[in-house]
Amino acid sequence: MRETVSGWCSQSISLRVNGTAVLLIVMKFISHIISLLLTLLVTLLSTLLMNSIAVAQNESPLSGLSTISESDIRNSAIAFVNTTSSPGLEGATLEVDNAERTSEQWRSSLGFNAEITLKDHIFNAYWGLGIVAGSLDDRIQLTGDNGQPVKLDLTRDVISLRGSLGLVFPINEHFKLRPVLTLAVSDIQNTTIVDGILDNNNNPTTVTFNNNAQIGSTTGSIDALYWYWRDDYKLELSAHYNLIYSDSFSEDNPILNTHAWNSTAQLKSRISGPTSLTTKARPWRWQAYVNHTNFISQDKKSLGYTGLFEIGTGLEWRFNVKPLDWFGWQYIGFNVGVITSRNVEGYNIGITAR
Repeated sequence: MRETVSGWCSQSISLRVNGTAVLLIVMKFISHIISLLLTLLVTLLSTLLMNSIAVAQNESPLSGLSTISESDIRNSAIAFVNTTSSPGLEGATLEVDNAERTSEQWRSSLGFNAEITLKDHIFNAYWGLGIVAGSLDDRIQLTGDNGQPVKLDLTRDVISLRGSLGLVFPINEHFKLRPVLTLAVSDIQNTTIVDGILDNNNNPTTVTFNNNAQIGSTTGSIDALYWYWRDDYKLELSAHYNLIYSDSFSEDNPILNTHAWNSTAQLKSRISGPTSLTTKARPWRWQAYVNHTNFISQDKKSLGYTGLFEIGTGLEWRFNVKPLDWFGWQYIGFNVGVITSRNVEGYNIGITAR
């Protein structure tokens, strides 16, 4: 009887050891697959960014009034909305200055995004709400059909409301994937002043056009998020890809009755560390970040740029609260950043909450 029990126990222990070994092998295999997928995602985004930059640099600039088509007008309106309200963009003030174009553009947003803990599930939920406003003053020097100089002064103002829902899949203690669906409604007002158009008597004249449009946007996003703590320092890396479908309606400008597909990509990095500052016994942390945003499908003629590079720093107050035991709120702070690109200069001064 003892030999039987001893043999049974030995087999049980052997099975447990073998089962643990198989589990470790499976976990290691899954880890390798996840690392491969993350590498492929970052490589794909980097390739898209570099290809987009190369294409944008080879595009021909605006030269004559007759070169502006209805398609250019539609693309410019949708590009303005996308560069103002696309998910992942933060407040900014931009200036474009080249041989035939000078413009100022700003955007600002107020909103909050958070994860919702779903008990008894292998994933969490994600939600966000926000309101975004932006403006563009675009001045372009053109040549008329008869060779006369023509000045095009375009002003656009937009306000957008958006809401997001998504899922968060924790892959391991340092990495997670987040697919998100965002719906947005935008109201855009346009004022166009054309100075230098010839009338029937070949005399230069000034013409003003006013119109507005409503744009509905549906954005599918995939975010790859990585973080790593070492002592009290934190490194954060993320890659974001957005596929945007826009549908535009206008009662006073039929040209703006259109729809379009566009895509954007972002690479973000942030490092933060402790400071000696405290408020209500809770610490302040310094941060430094570098971001690159590329509007992959955007024509450079639309706004004068297709990509932006930002570097900045700031402070964050860490307080870690969880309202109603529903979603986490970790930091509130402020940051200052410098934005640059080819023929573009800008800055970002804002308050952050995450």
